[in-house]
Amino acid sequence: MSDKRTSPHGAPHRHNKNAQPSTGKPCAWPDCAQEGAYRAPKSRTQLNEYHWYCLTHIRERNKSWNYFAGLNEQEVEAQVRHDTVWNRPTWKMGGIGPRAFDAARQRFSDAFGGFEGDARRRTRGDDARPPKAPPSQARALAVLDLDPTVTMKALKSRYKSLVKRHHPDANNGDKRSEEKFKQIVEAYQIIRKSLGETAS
Repeated sequence: MSDKRTSPHGAPHRHNKNAQPSTGKPCAWPDCAQEGAYRAPKSRTQLNEYHWYCLTHIRERNKSWNYFAGLNEQEVEAQVRHDTVWNRPTWKMGGIGPRAFDAARQRFSDAFGGFEGDARRRTRGDDARPPKAPPSQARALAVLDLDPTVTMKALKSRYKSLVKRHHPDANNGDKRSEEKFKQIVEAYQIIRKSLGETAS
């Protein structure tokens, strides 16, 4: 087996890690006749435009190149800070409050209404959670499997479905269903009374 490598076209391949492709451009260093195989930016403001240098002169250019030449201390600091975020636009965090993103929230489609409660609290300026229900109401809500923000319409609908399911006549007088039915009626009375008190 041969040690020689070949290119995809079958020609012998000579691997030289220092070899540069020919550019056909002369070295930009004054009085240099060699080929410019290595590029360097023309200036800090022209980073995508290049001078081409030979190996000897690109080394000289790299030793003398100072990106920050001509900038004062504040300009250098601003450039360094700008580079830390990859030259992307940024904005200050904190101090602007949650209302800064309200415009974006208005464009956001919330099909299931999962974020509405947060938005309502923010527009009221109240980021606190809703007050807890008293223990008797909390137990009643648990029996009916409802949350503290229930409306009278939702309460009546839930009550009707549970009564139909657990009524003793529908369960052949089953004692467990009878007890559950009593708990449902009592819970309904407690929640109805609390909603009536808050509505008046």
